[in-house]
Amino acid sequence: MSQKSSNDYFFGLKVERLDRANLCVIGFQWDRSSTYRKGSKEAPSVIRRMTTAKLYDPFSEEGVDLRPIWYVYDYGDVESASSVPEMRERVYEVIRHLHNDELRFLFLGGDHLITYFALHTLTRLSKDSWALIYLDSHLDLLEELEGDRYSHGCVVRRLVEETSLAPHSIIEVGARSLQPSEQKFADNAGTGIMSTVEFNRLGATEAAKRVSELLPEDVERVYLSIDLDILDPAYAPASCYPEPGGISTRNLIDFICGLDGLEIGAFDVVELCPQFDCSSITAIGVGKIILETLGKMKPTPKT
Repeated sequence: MSQKSSNDYFFGLKVERLDRANLCVIGFQWDRSSTYRKGSKEAPSVIRRMTTAKLYDPFSEEGVDLRPIWYVYDYGDVESASSVPEMRERVYEVIRHLHNDELRFLFLGGDHLITYFALHTLTRLSKDSWALIYLDSHLDLLEELEGDRYSHGCVVRRLVEETSLAPHSIIEVGARSLQPSEQKFADNAGTGIMSTVEFNRLGATEAAKRVSELLPEDVERVYLSIDLDILDPAYAPASCYPEPGGISTRNLIDFICGLDGLEIGAFDVVELCPQFDCSSITAIGVGKIILETLGKMKPTPKT
């Protein structure tokens, strides 16, 4: 675990004790699964700095004051392990010691395999049924990529095969680069796909409504995963796998704000390579995305 972050991080909402928190932040120093740009293991500390209260006030665009709502405990980072099984177990042990039914989570990547590590654990620990809203320009449904079954291009495929997450409870949003084998797997499994073309045709708010309607009625908690390559590289030049033709930061925020009525139990932001981030454009955007997601989420009511 790395050193804890400054007190003004996370919009000034930090608390120093877990028993006072309703949101726990965990970083993942993991980029072994990346196939293009590596360096996302350095992102968690950069993202923390971009949530400083010196940059962002603790109010969402919809006027939500986050101060009486969120009490944020920053665990620090899970350091990279030498293999996927070792990292999976390491993450499980960290979350197991932190987990309770009232605690929400924010995970900071790292490459997109951190979603596999986090959801693999949460579906084991939680009694609730989970859904996944997966914002990504890729489907990540490959059987393997360059001989690696745990590449960042295989994340959703491994979640379907290795967790209790039902395929029809997964909705992938923003796809604009896919292989025929991935489309076939999604069709056969019943995984929902909303392409970038459909997203733009509907508009961000209507796209969010459509995604919410596609989720099964028996879903109790939603995991929201945000790969920065859903954004056009103009807005996220430091994504690990930049894919032109994406949506804007404005579109993404409007989509998140349109996810009404969903119990978002955890979310992540992944695939930021700080060394490619001109003027911190991408990281500053991540701070804003986290702020607006917290403005839409609701803490679990105290029992």
